[in-house]
Amino acid sequence: MKRLVTIVTALAALALAGTAAAAPGLRLDRQAISAKQCSGNGSSLLVNVTYGLTNDYDSGFAGNAWANDTIGRHLQIWQAPDGTYCAAVSDVGAFVTFAGPSPSGLSTVSAGVFGVLNGGYVTTRFTGTFAPSLRTHGFLGVFDLQCTSAYTCPGAHPSYLSYFSSTSGDDLAHWGWIYYAGRHGTWLNQDDVSAAGGGDITG
Repeated sequence: MKRLVTIVTALAALALAGTAAAAPGLRLDRQAISAKQCSGNGSSLLVNVTYGLTNDYDSGFAGNAWANDTIGRHLQIWQAPDGTYCAAVSDVGAFVTFAGPSPSGLSTVSAGVFGVLNGGYVTTRFTGTFAPSLRTHGFLGVFDLQCTSAYTCPGAHPSYLSYFSSTSGDDLAHWGWIYYAGRHGTWLNQDDVSAAGGGDITG
């Protein structure tokens, strides 16, 4: 199972190496989604885990599932001296497209286009009751999301919420992912980027 995470990590590293050539005008705001947004000011690292996700259907601006993702995820949860929490997720992975609307919703893409992705998110600082039901360090395994559409994924999988019995005020502060598909294009899906400004994957 760890082999899956190793493979997608290697693919994403390859994509990053070619970023400048593949997408000269598109840049993921890595600082905004960095774990450093959570870890400063004397915060303590409570959770530091990795796991894999398969059959994760990716939604585009048209609301459709435009690709099937396989992801290696790194999840960290920090507690600040004032007792609040902050979670950070870093993803690397690979995808293969479905035929239909392109991710921007402004064109179309055929089935079987392969590419790689990376990105993640950080939460707002929130309050909660820390009550982990999973191990807090190491590799958790690979989880099949069993998606049947962009928004129907019944497969159980971990998230930062798995480590709390209750939370209040938690939301995503910043998020973003970038997708590379060679000659088929690059798509940036980020919280401050519009459909028209994020490129596209087509063909």
